Amino acid sequence: MAPVSKWCVVTNAPVPDLEGLAHSADLGDLRVYHRGPEGVRLPENPPFVIDAATLTPHSRGGSASTMLIEPDTVTVRVSALNEDPVYYAVNRMKGLFAYFTDLLLAPLVLPALALPVRFAGGSPGHEGGTLLAGVERLRHGTVSRTRRLDGHWLTDAGDEPDVLADFRAPHLDDPLAAGEAQLAALTAEIERIDAATPEGTSYATLLSGGIDSGTVTWLASRAGLSVAPYSVATPWGDELDDAAELCAELGIDLEPVHLTEDEIVGSIPEAVRWLGVADAEVVEVALTATTVQRLGAVPAERVLLTGYGSDLINAGLYRPFDHRDDLIEQVLAAVDRTRRSNELSHRMPLAYGTTVHHPFWSWPVMKVALETAPECKVRDGREKHHLRTAMSSRVSESIAWRKKIAVHHGGGLQDGVARRLEKETGTPDRQALYLACFAELLDRAAQGELDPGDPWQLFERAVRRVRTG
Repeated sequence: MAPVSKWCVVTNAPVPDLEGLAHSADLGDLRVYHRGPEGVRLPENPPFVIDAATLTPHSRGGSASTMLIEPDTVTVRVSALNEDPVYYAVNRMKGLFAYFTDLLLAPLVLPALALPVRFAGGSPGHEGGTLLAGVERLRHGTVSRTRRLDGHWLTDAGDEPDVLADFRAPHLDDPLAAGEAQLAALTAEIERIDAATPEGTSYATLLSGGIDSGTVTWLASRAGLSVAPYSVATPWGDELDDAAELCAELGIDLEPVHLTEDEIVGSIPEAVRWLGVADAEVVEVALTATTVQRLGAVPAERVLLTGYGSDLINAGLYRPFDHRDDLIEQVLAAVDRTRRSNELSHRMPLAYGTTVHHPFWSWPVMKVALETAPECKVRDGREKHHLRTAMSSRVSESIAWRKKIAVHHGGGLQDGVARRLEKETGTPDRQALYLACFAELLDRAAQGELDPGDPWQLFERAVRRVRTG
């Protein structure tokens, strides 16, 4: 199934180029352009709330990022985790503004605000930076309100206290107790997901040989969910045997997914499109999930559960450290970076009409992990010591304590992609290719083509951009 991007724009300026692409509503001096899930329409009258993750309207807000639409007022509240971005652009001289949920809308939205569309450079270095000048990504914990008062539009913004600031003195110092607490939180999150899902829904997991996806798969199966594990093999390595070992213990079949080099490299333009960033590591981390989604390797009717996010909160990507405070800061910094990377957002699943959940990246689970002391997470040179300790009573020792060869986090896949791209472009600078893909996508968007299109045409045009400078 070809993806169709979903998005929402709230502005005080008419955007003619969006009229044929979305449902639109004039609400006083505000205009809303909305392309949401099939069958979802905006309420006829404000006030109403649009969830930035699902793009569905609600009568009230929650903990997710939301846009509250009232007569002559829009209030955007960004969640503490900031998975699903909301962008903001303003022309203060003309009193024009727009909030929008997809960076690739900028070539259509900015001209309506009498603003140019210009690159900002490579990797944005500050909290609200994007690849486009004049477009800000609202930061985590921000509440931004724009309202009409006495004939003028006024914007005020404030930041709520950052929840990460409360976790610089973690107190769970027993590995088994900390691991059991995290498993309990994960179980509750999986049960919450299942309770909110239509009865009879089947599930899938992306199962590697690591403890993260293995834990999610084990908990989902033991919770009685109808779950099918899928394991990815690439030309640069696989963990099919390791994944099959857990499946044998659970008594369920493993579904192998064999991806070719061309299939993975051909997913680069689409990964850049849904991320809206060009940072090399972020794009490459997203390639496996993007390829699986793009090829329809997991049936669309299955709700997908992943182990993504565990490496961040459980020190799975730690660097050697001399003091416990160093690892605490590493974990908090990793979580903070991911709040800006878009790699755990709902943009790609929305476009394909699929449902994906990352149980480790839910606040109750994260809270337990961030309260866990570094010496529980890393011990005797092994990462995720607490999680492995707790799982040891549930699975065999070889599964609980196996050293993971990462497929989706660097390792062989990233090295293989790097070699291929250097051969294609003539430069080891992979980010140059990802930036060129973004530029190609931006050119398409300016013509009203907001969806990825032919991947190899985009890839080859991006390669030419890099080779010609």
